Amino acid sequence: MSRSSNVTFACPCGTQFSSTVYSAVNVTLEPALLYRLLFGTLNLASCPNCGRKAESAQPFVYHDMKRGLFAYVSPSADVSDETRETLLKNLRRVYTQAVEESERLASRSNPPVDLSRPTIRRRTPAEDLQARIEPDAPPMQVIFGTDRLVTLVDSLLEPEEKLGKVAFNAHGAGPAERTRLLDVAKQLAEQAACQIEIEDEPDGYTIWVYGPRIRINTLVKALNAPA
Repeated sequence: MSRSSNVTFACPCGTQFSSTVYSAVNVTLEPALLYRLLFGTLNLASCPNCGRKAESAQPFVYHDMKRGLFAYVSPSADVSDETRETLLKNLRRVYTQAVEESERLASRSNPPVDLSRPTIRRRTPAEDLQARIEPDAPPMQVIFGTDRLVTLVDSLLEPEEKLGKVAFNAHGAGPAERTRLLDVAKQLAEQAACQIEIEDEPDGYTIWVYGPRIRINTLVKALNAPA
C-alpha cells in the first residue's frame, strides 16, 4: 500500500506551501504512480506563486509486485560512502528485525524465509538488468538517485507500457482560452485513463497528457483521425 503525507516547503520566493510526498509507493496497487515517477512529478513540489519546482529529499520505498522490484530509494545520488554505509547498516538492522518478527508470527510448518539482506547496487541499473532483474537479486535493493530508479523501472517495462505523452500548447492565449484547453485535456485524459501536468510559464502554456504509451498512441490516432 502506498503511503503519503503533506510536507511544507519554503520557496526562495518567500512562499510556504504544502505538497504531497510519498514515503511508500506501490505501483501495482496504484499504477498511476508509476507514470508520475517516469514523467518526473513523483514527490516533486511546485510553488503556487512562482512555479519553481523542487524534488523532496525524503527517501521512499518503491514496490512493484508484478515485476518483482522492491527498493529503498534515496532521491539524491550525491551521497558520501560513509553515509551510504551507515544507511545500509541501519536498513540491515531494521530488515533483520522485521524478518525475525515475521518468523515469530508465521506458522512453524511454513517453508524457511529467505534472510537475504539489502545491499547497495554497486553497478548501474542497465548493467544489473541486462536481462531484467537478476535471479539472485536480494529482496530489497538500495538505490541512490531517483533518475537511477527511473532507468531501472523503464528497463523492466514492455514497449507498450513505457511512458507516452502528448502536449497541448496555448502560446499567447488568454485566461479563457487556457481554461477551455485545460477542460479539453482533462476530458481526454479521463477517457484515456491518463494523467495531466500543466506547465504555466511566462512565455507559454503547455498541458501534458501522459500515461502508458499504448493509451497515448490511441489518443493521438483519435485526434488525428479525419472528422
